[in-house]
Amino acid sequence: WRLAEKAAVTLVDRLICDLALDVDRHSVGETYLAHRPRHAGGFEKEAEATQENYGVAPEILTQSQLSSAGLAGPFYGAMTTPIGFGLNPRKYVAGLYKGAFAAGTRFFDRSPVVQINEKGVTTSQGHVKADKVILATNGYSSEDIPDWMAGRYMPAQSTAIVTEPLSDTALEAAGWTSDQMAYDSRRLLHYFRLMPDRRFLFGMRGGVFSSVSTEAVARTKVVSDFREMFPAWAKVGISHAWSGMVCLARGRVPFVGPVPNMPNVLAGFAYHGNGVAMGTFSGQLLADMALERRPALYPAAMHHPARRFPLGRMRRALVPPVYAAYHLSDLRR
Repeated sequence: WRLAEKAAVTLVDRLICDLALDVDRHSVGETYLAHRPRHAGGFEKEAEATQENYGVAPEILTQSQLSSAGLAGPFYGAMTTPIGFGLNPRKYVAGLYKGAFAAGTRFFDRSPVVQINEKGVTTSQGHVKADKVILATNGYSSEDIPDWMAGRYMPAQSTAIVTEPLSDTALEAAGWTSDQMAYDSRRLLHYFRLMPDRRFLFGMRGGVFSSVSTEAVARTKVVSDFREMFPAWAKVGISHAWSGMVCLARGRVPFVGPVPNMPNVLAGFAYHGNGVAMGTFSGQLLADMALERRPALYPAAMHHPARRFPLGRMRRALVPPVYAAYHLSDLRR
């Protein structure tokens, strides 16, 4: 499984190079920031495990070293793992679309699927015959297309904001001048990075349901946490905000493989917020399977069909109390 995580990043890198994609690439690895002293105390052991499992040596910074590294903030230390990089996911998807289109792929939008069976796919506009069908809808899947999907995925909201471009003076005032992708050690984590155009992206988990009112509440919370974490930017303008659904599985591992009792239907989902890399890797696996090729790397953990969550359609009711417990945990020192 760990080999797959590293291979997923390598695959994205290769696609960007092969297709000559402009994706605003930046950051060397990702930086994990301790928001409590006890979390920084565990970095040495985590670094040893990372070295053993991934073959790379993380860099550990103490609290006193953060400012000189351009990572100032309410943090007690950092660990940077040199795997991965930041990019603009919309530009990445657009580049993949263009590459697939040039290779002869046909795309049909505004054609919602209403049924999948052994003969192909029925949409609101007609029927498509297919030897193989791939379900790639992740957190936006359906409970009944096909019925097997019911209760096997948990959509969870992630919300992000982006600031107006920041001047060098503003960056220096906050002490954050690094281009590193970063996230903190909260259970309901914050993720953030300074982008190449000097806008600052800041996001967090925590939402469960998607509606106009709940998204407004989530965005207010994100802005509040951003202002609290970086008080020097209390008056910086917010130019963009959006929300989307990440997808969770009970086993916290993606599922990639044939849908049981539907051998010509393949599915891939549950990337747990790491969809750029793992979604790409899963897509390669699914393509190999559809073409009846043996994947070069297919971790056993991804073979097992995702288990259903309790409560079926009402499973999201499980999340608020869990999130409440996470929030309390994040507040404890």
